Amino acid sequence: MQNKSFLLLFLAIILRFLPVLGQDIANLEQDNIAIEQQKDLNLDWQEQILQQIDIEMLGEAAYGELLDELSDLVVWSDTTASSLLQGRLKQNLILSSNRTLSQRAGYKEQTAGRQSMNKAYLGDPWHHSLRYRMQLGKHVQAGLNMEKDAGEAWRHQFPAFDSWHAFVRAKDVRISSNLKLQDAVVGHYRLRMGCGLLVNQGFSLGKQYLSRQLTQQRNNTITPFASNAEYAYMQGAAMDLRMGSHFSLLPYFSARQIDGTYHSDRRVLTALQTDGYHRTQTEDGHRHAAWEIVAGARLGWHGEWYDVGLHGTYTQLQYDYVRNNLYYNTNYFRGHQLAQFSADYTARALGGFLRGEFAIDDKGAIANLTALQYKLNDNWVSTLLYRYYDLKYRQIHGSALGENSEMQGEQGTTLNFDGQLSAHWQLQSMLDYYWFGQPQYGIRDSHSQGLEGMIRLIDTHRKVNGSFSYRIKQKADYIRHSFDGMLNIQPNESLASRTQLRARIYNKKEDNVATNSYGYAVSQSFTWNCRIWKSCPFSLVGQACYFHTDDYNSRIYLTEKAILYGFGLPMLYGEGVRYSVTGTLKIGPHINVDLKWAMTNYANRATISSGLQEINSNTQQDLWLQLRLKI
Repeated sequence: MQNKSFLLLFLAIILRFLPVLGQDIANLEQDNIAIEQQKDLNLDWQEQILQQIDIEMLGEAAYGELLDELSDLVVWSDTTASSLLQGRLKQNLILSSNRTLSQRAGYKEQTAGRQSMNKAYLGDPWHHSLRYRMQLGKHVQAGLNMEKDAGEAWRHQFPAFDSWHAFVRAKDVRISSNLKLQDAVVGHYRLRMGCGLLVNQGFSLGKQYLSRQLTQQRNNTITPFASNAEYAYMQGAAMDLRMGSHFSLLPYFSARQIDGTYHSDRRVLTALQTDGYHRTQTEDGHRHAAWEIVAGARLGWHGEWYDVGLHGTYTQLQYDYVRNNLYYNTNYFRGHQLAQFSADYTARALGGFLRGEFAIDDKGAIANLTALQYKLNDNWVSTLLYRYYDLKYRQIHGSALGENSEMQGEQGTTLNFDGQLSAHWQLQSMLDYYWFGQPQYGIRDSHSQGLEGMIRLIDTHRKVNGSFSYRIKQKADYIRHSFDGMLNIQPNESLASRTQLRARIYNKKEDNVATNSYGYAVSQSFTWNCRIWKSCPFSLVGQACYFHTDDYNSRIYLTEKAILYGFGLPMLYGEGVRYSVTGTLKIGPHINVDLKWAMTNYANRATISSGLQEINSNTQQDLWLQLRLKI
C-alpha cells in the first residue's frame, strides 16, 4: 500500500509539468547527436566492457544480473545526453518485449497444482519493460521504470508490473548566496561514496574498471536508479548541498522492503535474494521479506588541491540475519544492524593524484584502499593501488576493488600502465597480486594467493581498426589464459564488418591430477546502414559465429549487436553455431522500431539448460522487440 501511494505521488509530480507540452519541441535532431553516436559506437562500447571485467568467473545467476545492469547503463546514457537541452521539455518512452521462442519446461502444463509444487512458472514467457524519461531544461529530471520478467505473473494491484522504480531529480539549484543544491533525488537512487568501502551502489565492472574509476575527479555522487534490476538501490531521498566554497553535506535516507527467506517461527532471515525473480511459488514467497532502513551523511571539506570527507552510515534490518555457517563465511555480516564510519581523501599535486578511504565498522574491524596515479608525460599514465580488508570487516552496501566481493580477509596490490604508443596505437595493461588470510568460496586453504594480468593493444585507425588482448589469471588450483582479437573494417558510412576471434585455455590441478579445457570461437558480422529514404533510414546487422569448447570452464563470451537499448553478450559453451539479425527503423524524428532475432544450434547436446529453464531441443531461438518514442 505504501509503494502504491509513493507511485501515485510520483505520477502527480510528473503531471505537474505536462501543461508545458504545447511549447515548441521541434527540430530535435541536433539534440540527438550524442544518442546517434552512442548507437554507432554500441559494439565498441560493449567490447571495452567485455575486456575490463572478469566475466568468466560469474555464475549464471550473477551473469543474468550483469546483463540487466549493462542494458540499463546504456539506457541511462541516453538520458544523460538529453541534458543538452536548455529550457524546454523532452520526454522519451521506451517499450521493450522479448522472449525465448523455444518452449521451456516451466511453461508446459501450467496448472494450479503444478504451480503450487514449483513445477511450472506462474506467468507467461514474455519479458516486458517500460521506461519513461523526462527532462525539463537543465535542472529537472524524472523517470519511471516498470518490468515483468519472463515467467512472472502480472500483479493484481496497481501498476500490474512485477517491479517498478521512479525518481524526480533536481540539479544545480541556487538556494542562497552561500548555499547551492548540487544534486537531489527523491524516489529510487544509488550512491557512490568515497572509494566504496561503506557505500557503492554504482556500476562496478571489475578491477581494471574500478581502478580507473577511483582516479576520477568526483567520486561522491547521487544517481537516479535507472535500472530494471531489483537490488543495490535506495528508496527515499538524498541531496548534495554545497555550503560556500569549501564545505559540502550529503545526507541520505532509505526505507525499502528486500527479498529473502523469512522464518516466521524464529522471526529471522536465513538468506537474502538479489536476483529479483518471482516466477514460482517459492520465489514469490521471498518477496518483501523484511524492511531495510539506511541512513547516513558525508561532510566534505574542499580545497584548491585537496578534498577530505567524513562519512557515517547505519543500516538496520527488520529481523536478524542468521545465514548458515559455511567454511568461507564465518565472519560475514550477521545480525540486524551495522554502523560504519570512514574518512576519504583526495589530493592533486606535481602531476600526481591521490585518492583513498579508511573505514571502520562498529566492532573495530578496518578496511583501507589507496590509489596513487602519476602522469609520466603527455602520453603515459601509471596507477598504483593497495587494499587491505580486515578478516572481520563487515559491509552490506559496499563495493570496492578486490577479488572477494565481501571485501574481507584480503590484501592486494594493483598496477595499471596505460599509454599512447603512436597517433593510432594505444596500450592498456594491468597487473594484480592478492593474498587471502582466510578460506574463500571454492578455496578451503586458510592462506592462499593469486595473480591476474592483462595487456591490450588497440588500433584506432578510422576505416580499419581493431584490438588484441591477453589475460592470465592464476588462483588457488587453476590457471586461465584468455586471448581476444577483433578487426573492424568500414570502407564507407553504409557498410562495416567485424571479425572476432576468441580462445580460452583452462588448466586445473586437483588431487594431484591435472585437467585441461580448451575453447575457441570465430564470429563475423556485417552492418548495412541504408539511407535511401532520408526521412525513414534503417540499418541491418547480421552476425554468424562458430564455437567449440571442451566444457563450461572454457566458455566463450562474444559481443553481439543488440537492440539499441540492450546489451548483446551471449555465453557459449559446447559446440555449435549462432546466428543473429538486428534491425532498426527510424520513422521520422520521433519514432524508432528495433527488432532482433537470434538462434543458437548445438551439435553436441539434445537439451539446453535444466530444470524449469530446460528446452527439449538442441536449438534455442530468441526474439526482441522495442518501440522508442520521443515526445
